[in-house]
Amino acid sequence: MERYTKWGVLAAAILLLLFLFYWQTDRGKQKDPLPIVSKQEQRTEAAEPETSFVIADIKGAVKNAGVYELPNGSRVKEAIERAGGLLSDAETGSINLAQLVHDQMMIVVPKKGEQPLFPPSSEGGKVAINIATKEELEKIPGIGPKKAESILRYREEHGSFRKFEDLLEVEGIGEKSLEKLKDEIIVP
Repeated sequence: MERYTKWGVLAAAILLLLFLFYWQTDRGKQKDPLPIVSKQEQRTEAAEPETSFVIADIKGAVKNAGVYELPNGSRVKEAIERAGGLLSDAETGSINLAQLVHDQMMIVVPKKGEQPLFPPSSEGGKVAINIATKEELEKIPGIGPKKAESILRYREEHGSFRKFEDLLEVEGIGEKSLEKLKDEIIVP
């Protein structure tokens, strides 16, 4: 009987060692747990991937109107140069040549005497939401520094507002705010 006990203890020890060996090697094969991602990071990841270029549509009084790929961070002045430069009858008074070009932006250079497609920021008391500066946005009743920053961030990340309702996508602007803004802004 003592002989069976020795073999039993030995077998149990071997089984225990095998179990520990497999358990240890199996733990090493486990994948790292999924990282915790905040909702803001999820939204950022879901957005279009960051590129090193933007695409802009350049029209009007330029030598070679068309759609151009420009390096990220380009200015309107550089975009116009890429389109061959201005025609002699171009009117640049309503264009911000220092403005950053964003993806899907349309740059329209009017001819002298033509009405610009996108009026200057404060024409007729209304603010052109797609070209207004932070300071101009803050002059709109109900838009403070935080909402102005959110509007600018939205324009940088998503391009120009195409319709009035696009403003609902801006952080801090809901249905009530949108209703108040209707008489204060221009959205092409």
